[in-house]
Amino acid sequence: MADLNHQSKRRVLVVGAGGVGTMASVALERSGMACVTAVLRSNYERVMEHGFDIESVDHGRLSGWRPTNVVNKVPTASMESPFDYVVVTMKTIPEIMNIAEIIAPSVTPNHTTIVLLQNGIYIEPPIIDAFPTNAVLSGPSYIGAHEKNGHVIHDDPDRYHLGMFHNERLDKRYERAKLEDFASAYNGSHIEHAMIVDDIIHYRWRKALWNGIFNTMCAITQLDNAAIRRSGGEYSLIRPGMVEMAAIAAADGYDLGENIVDKMVDATPIELSFRPSMLVDVDKGNPVEVEVILGNALRVARKKGVQTPILDNTYRFLKLIQTRLLVARGHIEQPKNIPTTDLI
Repeated sequence: MADLNHQSKRRVLVVGAGGVGTMASVALERSGMACVTAVLRSNYERVMEHGFDIESVDHGRLSGWRPTNVVNKVPTASMESPFDYVVVTMKTIPEIMNIAEIIAPSVTPNHTTIVLLQNGIYIEPPIIDAFPTNAVLSGPSYIGAHEKNGHVIHDDPDRYHLGMFHNERLDKRYERAKLEDFASAYNGSHIEHAMIVDDIIHYRWRKALWNGIFNTMCAITQLDNAAIRRSGGEYSLIRPGMVEMAAIAAADGYDLGENIVDKMVDATPIELSFRPSMLVDVDKGNPVEVEVILGNALRVARKKGVQTPILDNTYRFLKLIQTRLLVARGHIEQPKNIPTTDLI
């Protein structure tokens, strides 16, 4: 009977049910237009037994909440009822994971639309290469949501720009129809979460201006964004670094506007003492998204001939921190120490 009730709803798989993924699941389920299967990892047992406890600025307090299905690994798509959408909200860290390989079992060729609600610039081409017959939607999220052991604090509204990343093998009208359909389901709870835009890369460059500088600098210094600004870092590092990022975007064909640096610096009020996601990851000892947030932007800079001395050094320092984090997590084998006497 449940299958009959859900037959007309979109079948959605959400991969990465942390704060962002959980709130995406809530929005889709509460719209009444989607049945969500959420892939959980460390919190699977807790959520299976007790559900999520959610305090949300958009949806209020939800106790013991669950999506339609909860699983602990990416399921294999059914031929009879394939997933209409696979929504990826997990962090992209190519040193230890391949997103395309992770979601591959759930993607049905010529049918499933892949939705990337993730950080980074130019994260879409590897997905299109892996799934050449599937539409890809893309959306940098601005939500403030944190999950720990099944408890979610959602204190900043769920808003993001959503657009199609054109696959040359597909008809743009087909991609646009998928974009509008997914946005209608996400916005169906009468909250405008997803704002459709015509050129999503423009908005990814805008976010890269903040993420590529503040997020990375906070991770390196282990200071929040307000502490960096108060210490003088705003004018010695943050603003010059943003100017470099804006220059990369311009060379790539995206003019972000004359006052874009002022807008991005002031986007997070200094009174908040905000701790960005990359700093939170360093605090927890988790590897960081250095490649998709900064590395990809610098690869565009090299291709376009843009000089980026501040961002280059930021990348170098962050790669050293990444090595430490990968070693600590066992992703890189640490060589045995050579006794000092052998060097004399």
